[in-house]
Amino acid sequence: MRGKTLCVFVSFIMISMIFSSVDIGAKDTLSFKYFFSSPGISEGKNGVEISIEGCEMYEYGGILIPAKEIHILLPYGKDVSKIDVKAYGKKFLGEYEIEKAEPIIAGNKRIVLSSTSQIHRIYEKVGVYSLRGYRILVMDLFPLSYDHGKVFYYSSMEVNVELKSKENSLYRGFEKDREWVSRYIDNDEMLATYPIKKCGEKYEYVIITAEKFRNVFQPFVDYKKSRGINATIFTVEEIKINPSFWNSTPMFNDTAAKIRNFIRYAYLNWGTDYVLLGGDTDVMNASDNIIPARRLYATCVGLPLAKTDVLEAYIPSDVYYACLDGNFNDDMDDKWGENATGNDAGNKDEADLYAEVWVGRACVDSIREVNNFINKTIAYEESSNEYAIMQFLLVGEYLGFGKEAEWGGNHMDKLIPLIPSAYNITKLYERDREWNKYDLAGIMNRGVNIVNHLGHGWTTYALQMSNSDLRLLRNNDYFFLYSQTCLAGSFDNWYPEDHYYEDDCFAEHLTLDEHGAFACIMNSRYGLGRENSTDSPGERFDISFLKALFQENIKELGRANHYSKEDNVWRINENGMRWIYYETNLFGDPQVRIKEPSQTVEINITLEKPTKGIYLFDFGPLIPSINGTVILGGITIEASVTTNPENALKDVRIYIDNELKATLENPPYKWKWNEQARGKHKITVEACATNGKCESVEEQVFIINLL
Repeated sequence: MRGKTLCVFVSFIMISMIFSSVDIGAKDTLSFKYFFSSPGISEGKNGVEISIEGCEMYEYGGILIPAKEIHILLPYGKDVSKIDVKAYGKKFLGEYEIEKAEPIIAGNKRIVLSSTSQIHRIYEKVGVYSLRGYRILVMDLFPLSYDHGKVFYYSSMEVNVELKSKENSLYRGFEKDREWVSRYIDNDEMLATYPIKKCGEKYEYVIITAEKFRNVFQPFVDYKKSRGINATIFTVEEIKINPSFWNSTPMFNDTAAKIRNFIRYAYLNWGTDYVLLGGDTDVMNASDNIIPARRLYATCVGLPLAKTDVLEAYIPSDVYYACLDGNFNDDMDDKWGENATGNDAGNKDEADLYAEVWVGRACVDSIREVNNFINKTIAYEESSNEYAIMQFLLVGEYLGFGKEAEWGGNHMDKLIPLIPSAYNITKLYERDREWNKYDLAGIMNRGVNIVNHLGHGWTTYALQMSNSDLRLLRNNDYFFLYSQTCLAGSFDNWYPEDHYYEDDCFAEHLTLDEHGAFACIMNSRYGLGRENSTDSPGERFDISFLKALFQENIKELGRANHYSKEDNVWRINENGMRWIYYETNLFGDPQVRIKEPSQTVEINITLEKPTKGIYLFDFGPLIPSINGTVILGGITIEASVTTNPENALKDVRIYIDNELKATLENPPYKWKWNEQARGKHKITVEACATNGKCESVEEQVFIINLL
């Protein structure tokens, strides 16, 4: 076939190696030792929380225990033959009722798990997965045992992994692959056992689309080439007629399987890293079912939601086109991607959970949609609007899941420490004030870079907007959206149970209409929350996505989305995690990099008046030691503001209960509040820099002003 390249291995010498954490002996055995500190004990929400330094809390049999995730890179040409784990230094900790996991919330269903009374298992083999041909063993160690209220823990564990020979399929040996794999493993020293190949990379970026859209996508290929990116187009029609991508088994020979086989070929022979699926998946309209979705099955306790076990568990997922090892259906039934305990193929995960290529989808079914997709993507990449680039919008709605999970804003607040200070964060929370689609559209139309959202949704509804409401968006500064809402990314247009809309889903309209987002990540089935807790399955993936962007410096959307999945592989068997892994699809170009503000402004703002104490007719504070602020009569609100660099302040705004009262462009920043008021009120002073960044301070006061 055209485009095949010749790769030459660089010779290497295997030498015996001894490491502090790993030993490669004559019997092909890897040995690791892990040491654990004494557990910490604290009162949880539903029992006692027992934590161990270096471990994460893990949901096991309905209770929460500490687990140590390990990711062991196996030597080149080796696979796991046998795992032996020994635990040492068993100590009695005490008698406790261990904290129970809160129920999962999916749609309108509350999924309650029964709690185990015994844990004697000291480890779990999650699976052996290949990442670009590097074989990784993923395991969880449990240094705590539990027997009807009696809690024990182990001070150390030894893991011995016996190896057997096995070819490393999909190994292409690029230096960039080695660097990428190093992010995921504990034993970097094992990378040296993998040979490096010197290969020509022909097409870094591949677009797969229908023949009718080939010429329409060509300007996008030309644009990629102008940026030094080797790109090409292959059509579904070309792939389907090429016997190189056929399989003799009918279930592995449909259009989806042939497309995946082609992607595997491009990855191995062309050095392809990015794949754009340029086609819709309207299952009820054959002409618009251009690139069919493979529906993957998430087996979780309490899921699927449907009584008849039909389509709610079958999740449209482009993971199938990104993770290229295996066939996702070893037992050849109607459930693709089952976990190890859910299939009949032995103790083996059917799914490949590490991506060889980074995939995004443009769900286009018309020339207009293709052009909108291209124009919006290019416009974002070439934008220099510093105001819009700086804006990070957090949107939280009422959830009704109880306690801290009652409001989406509580989830959103957990993201703030991950967002660099160069961004200007705007909160639109129903927890704090009522807002509607017009408020949201106004913010988006002024220009925003990233929107992160948690609220309720439907196939054709999200962000308090229906598909038709998206006409309110007139923005030409296009944004990226990450949302945990239900169903709005259902790109097969499905809704419960076994129904389909003729109209496209919300995510398709948002990214393919003239305005709105240039890309988004949304759920193709139900989002999953957690009752009384912000530690939900959806929240974990959201956090991992921001971790990718801002801690791992992975700016490309496709890479960041897959990193958010792979960061959670160790807990894929916890309830709801595989479900979210499958359904978080990227609508957009996987190679687009999130833009960051080029100018950083530090704003220092202090509320000088009022502070704690009592004020009488603007005089005070009297008794500043009291825990509160009491005002009788009017009050002058005063703030001091400085910026670094100097002279970067645009204005200072004063709000009473979120209502703007004054805008001050020059010092002193004072305003007399002398309106009739009784009871509790909130004073907010916000300082905004010339580049759009804002900081604010707040003070809750009790006031009586009768004028």
